[in-house]
This record gives sequence, structure tokens and C-alpha cells, in this order.
Amino acid sequence: MAQNKTPRSKEALIVFQNQSHLVQQHFSNCGYCATLFEVALATDLMVEFAMYGYSSELKKRFDNLEAHMASEHKSLKEQIK
Repeated sequence: MAQNKTPRSKEALIVFQNQSHLVQQHFSNCGYCATLFEVALATDLMVEFAMYGYSSELKKRFDNLEAHMASEHKSLKEQIK
């Protein structure tokens, strides 16, 4: 069931599209096969950063996502061995 949310403004949609593309390029360039959930989280964090700038709370959320992805990447490497 969809949540009742206010539609994004045209400006917010442009920021979202740009950050989504940036996230996609980053994952492609670094060779990490991110899950859709990881892509969505990374995009949301990048949109928040682009629209509101740096905050210590945002840094913590980035750190948590990166730690999760590092853990997943390590476990994937171990599965391949």
C-alpha cells in the first residue's frame, strides 16, 4: 500500500534524478552489485545531502550504509572462494 506523501516538486525530482544517476554510476564504477534496497538508500542519502548539506546525523547514516555494504561485499567474496 502506498503511503500518503506530498508529491515531489519539480526541483526535488531533478535532484532525485541526478543523485540516482550518480549512485548508479558509482556502483557501476566500483564494481559493487548493490541490491535495490542499497541503491534506494544511497539515493535517498545523496538527495538529502544535495538538498540540505552535511550534518553529523547524515554522516552516521552514510557510515552505516557503507559498513553494511563492506560487510556484504566481504561475505560475497568469501562465498566465491
